[in-house]
Amino acid sequence: MENETKSGFITELPMEAQKILQSMDFPVKRNEIIAQAKKSGAIPDILREFGLLPDKQYNSAEEVAGELHIVYMGVPS
Repeated sequence: MENETKSGFITELPMEAQKILQSMDFPVKRNEIIAQAKKSGAIPDILREFGLLPDKQYNSAEEVAGELHIVYMGVPS
C-alpha cells in the first residue's frame, strides 16, 4: 500500500520535473538531481523545488516525488 501511494506522487509533479527524474540513473543525491535539472534547462520553479529536498541519497523517482510531497503537503496518512 505504501509503495502505491508513493508512486502516485510522481504524477503530481510538473511534467518537466517528471522528465528530469525519469532521465536519471538512481541512486542519486540531491545535488545530482539539481545538476541534471540545470543541465536540462529547467525553469527556476523546478530548481527551487529540487533544492527543497532533504540532502540525502534517493533510490527512485518515486522516492523523490514522495519527499517533495512531504515538503509541500506534510507526511501522507
